[in-house]
Amino acid sequence: MLTPDQINYFNVFGLLILKQTLTDLEIKELSHQAYKIWEQKLGHEPAENEHISIAPFLELNPKLTSLIEDDRIYHPMIQLLGKDMIWMGSEGVHGTMTKTSSHHWHADRPGTRELSFHRIKIMIYLDPMRKESGSLRVIPGSHRSPFHESLLPFQERHGLVDPIFFGAPGNEVPCQAVETDPGDVVIFNQSLYHAVYGKTGRRRYISLKYAARPLQDDHLASIKEFSPDAFKPHEQIVESDSPRLQAMTTGLNELRIRAENL
Repeated sequence: MLTPDQINYFNVFGLLILKQTLTDLEIKELSHQAYKIWEQKLGHEPAENEHISIAPFLELNPKLTSLIEDDRIYHPMIQLLGKDMIWMGSEGVHGTMTKTSSHHWHADRPGTRELSFHRIKIMIYLDPMRKESGSLRVIPGSHRSPFHESLLPFQERHGLVDPIFFGAPGNEVPCQAVETDPGDVVIFNQSLYHAVYGKTGRRRYISLKYAARPLQDDHLASIKEFSPDAFKPHEQIVESDSPRLQAMTTGLNELRIRAENL
């Protein structure tokens, strides 16, 4: 459970780091099961720097699906998103999809429309992450208006090879480096601006995504545009007899129909 201070911290800064939430044994088992999925997809064990990204991910292995409703993750999500929150899917990433050492400044869900629809991404890194070797960097508070809108030029430039952000290279933009060790759980608002610089070595992580239940048409339009697969959760979730998983997927088909008619 999060404390009131942690909830306020997240609401203001858009980020929360839960240190050593998972044990060494749990991280070892998580890595073991993740490699099974990556290896099955590739047909061989991934090489040190080989990239593979799979979504959905946790849903493909019953031993991993339980992480979605684990008390240490589920209860904080309920506190931040409400009891009627929905499941938005998972991803398992090994390596880096680009040959560059940078992933420039951007928000996963940019724009004024997105700010009222609260979506959270959880990152569980399986390797130590440090600022100068590719840890996540964030601009605290950039999920809030009007700060968020003032950074939209970053979004427009992040796809360039060597962009400049307000006259500065990306690695010099003021930020917080999210330095973590295996076992830490990183929670961030998906409208928060973030980046990675100096990627080196092995990079492995698993992400989990949750959202407040969409009630407004523009929230449904956002899912339709960015995450349409969320309306059709994996059968492993739909067929589960877990009350928590059922609650996170109940009513999604009706929401999908509403979204299609927008």
